Amino acid sequence: MEVRCHHCGHVTPVTGDPFGGREKVDLTCPACGLTNRIVNPQLATFRVDTTKKKVSPLAAEVGADGRPLRLPEDQEISLKALEGEEKGTVYPVLKPRITLGRANCDITVIDPLISRTHCVLEIGDDGVLLRDLGSTNGTLMSGQRIETAWLSSGSIFRIGRHLLQLTIVPKKT
Repeated sequence: MEVRCHHCGHVTPVTGDPFGGREKVDLTCPACGLTNRIVNPQLATFRVDTTKKKVSPLAAEVGADGRPLRLPEDQEISLKALEGEEKGTVYPVLKPRITLGRANCDITVIDPLISRTHCVLEIGDDGVLLRDLGSTNGTLMSGQRIETAWLSSGSIFRIGRHLLQLTIVPKKT
């Protein structure tokens, strides 16, 4: 069995049975020294907590501020992970309202520092608006926490350990 530290990402091989009949065990990462709680898959039942936060419908055609939303017909929009566990991943933006978070979102990013529903991209005729959804650790641009920010092609923002870049290019004909 291998255990990946959710703090630093270091993978540690574990021999034998570290659980000793227990449902959970705490293992210290040899790389960063932080503790990871490991669940015994033979004894534990996997449970996913539901979010208690009210989120607008994912298919909304109107932004939180009442702006009409729509994707541009002549452009392709995507997000690329520049840093973090998902580094190199390109996420196409296929709807005018895209939620980002670690659970139940249009773009799911595996990172314990990201809230379940962390932020949203809203695309309309007037541009791309990045809106934080009251996340615990915030949405950052240039190291500053933002509530909302207008993005253009090449704009970079951070959620958790992930640095994301917005790309807008003309559609290929």
